[in-house]
Amino acid sequence: MQTHYQRNLPHILPPGESIFITYRLAGSIPADILLKFLEEKQTALRQIAQAGSDEAALRKTQYDEEKRYFARFDKYLDSTDKGPDWLKLPSVAGVVKEGLHHRDGEDYDLHAYCLMSNHVHLLVTIRHEHRPFHATIKSLKGYSARKINELLDRTGQPFWHPESYDHVVRSQEEFKRIVAYILNNPVKAGLVEAWEDWPHSYLADFL
Repeated sequence: MQTHYQRNLPHILPPGESIFITYRLAGSIPADILLKFLEEKQTALRQIAQAGSDEAALRKTQYDEEKRYFARFDKYLDSTDKGPDWLKLPSVAGVVKEGLHHRDGEDYDLHAYCLMSNHVHLLVTIRHEHRPFHATIKSLKGYSARKINELLDRTGQPFWHPESYDHVVRSQEEFKRIVAYILNNPVKAGLVEAWEDWPHSYLADFL
C-alpha cells in the first residue's frame, strides 16, 4: 500500500501514526509569495546539507527548518486580509466540520481541529490500513468542495488548494504542543480571548 506521495512537499502518511495536517483554500497564498517561501526553505536546506553535520544533527536541523517554513506559511494565512475567506461563513464551516466528524472512527481518530477563514488545522491518528491516507484527505476535501461550491453557487471552480501540509507527530509531548497550537490559532490571531470561545474548534473529550 502506498503510504506517501510528493508534490512540492513530502507526504509520509503511515497507518497508526498521528498526523498534523493543514490545508487551505485555493488562491489563499499568491504564487509568488509561496515560491519565495519555498526558495528560502530550499536555500536553508542546501546550507544545512553542506555544513557536514553528523546524521542525527542533520535530521534535527532539517526538521527545525521545516518547522520554520510552516511557521512562515501559517503566519501569512493568519495575517492576510487578501484572498478567499469562505470558511468564515458559518454555513461553509458547517459543511467542513460535518465531513471531518463523518470520517471519525472509520478512517481516523479525530483529536482536534480549528477552522480559520482560509485554512484548516487538523490532528488525527490514521486507522485505515487498506486505503492510503492521502486518498482519504483527497476524498474529504472533494466532498466538502462539491457541497460548498453548490452552496455558494460557484460549481466547477477550485475550492481547496490541491496540496496539504502534513507532519507525523513524533512524541506525546509534541502531540500536546500541536493540540495547543491548533486550539490557540484563533487566540493568537486576536479573534477570541479563549480557544473555547471560537465556534469552529474541536477537542476530543478523551484528551
